[in-house]
Amino acid sequence: MNRILFSTCLIFALLLQQAQAQVNSDSIGQTTHTTEGRVLYKQLIEKLNRSDSTLQRKDFLTLYYGSVYQPAYQLELIDSIEQRIKEYNLLQEFFNAYELADTLLAFHPVSITAYFEKSFSCYALKRIDEESINKQKYKLFIKCVLSSGDGGDLPFVVISYNDAIEVLKYLQVKYKDVQELDNGLLVAALSKKYQGIDKIYFRLATPR
Repeated sequence: MNRILFSTCLIFALLLQQAQAQVNSDSIGQTTHTTEGRVLYKQLIEKLNRSDSTLQRKDFLTLYYGSVYQPAYQLELIDSIEQRIKEYNLLQEFFNAYELADTLLAFHPVSITAYFEKSFSCYALKRIDEESINKQKYKLFIKCVLSSGDGGDLPFVVISYNDAIEVLKYLQVKYKDVQELDNGLLVAALSKKYQGIDKIYFRLATPR
């Protein structure tokens, strides 16, 4: 088990290093819109769930940006469940957080919040192997977002407001607020400049 876990985490780490080139999130997402594309998407989910070592960088991008084209994508429901998972962990109800994260990931397997919060609950429950795998998946989907733009002239592309918040947390930037603009953009006003900028921009991915 430990050898398999080590191998999987090593592959994940290598993929993280490769996830730098900018991607066309819209084009990637649209590939899952057809009947054939949804079959492929289902196969990728099955591989993700078993931490299949054959998954490539493009597969993680397809999983993330293709999720908005799937019938199960219900943004309001996803947002509300993610908030409840956070609340369970804050209340130290770690098993409830763990189970609810699993419930969400069963139909929305690219929830950055769910992976982060589940890894936290796994740590509290001393499920170390699971903590490591969920933390790596969290980082991989964060890297998908970071490879989609630069946060300035090319906004980072996210599939939800919550994911934008998770990216800001990952970058360890302090921000005053995050506002949604009329054109589908989110702008985070930073309390302190990050790499010379005082605002970070995100674009919400929507089916086209």
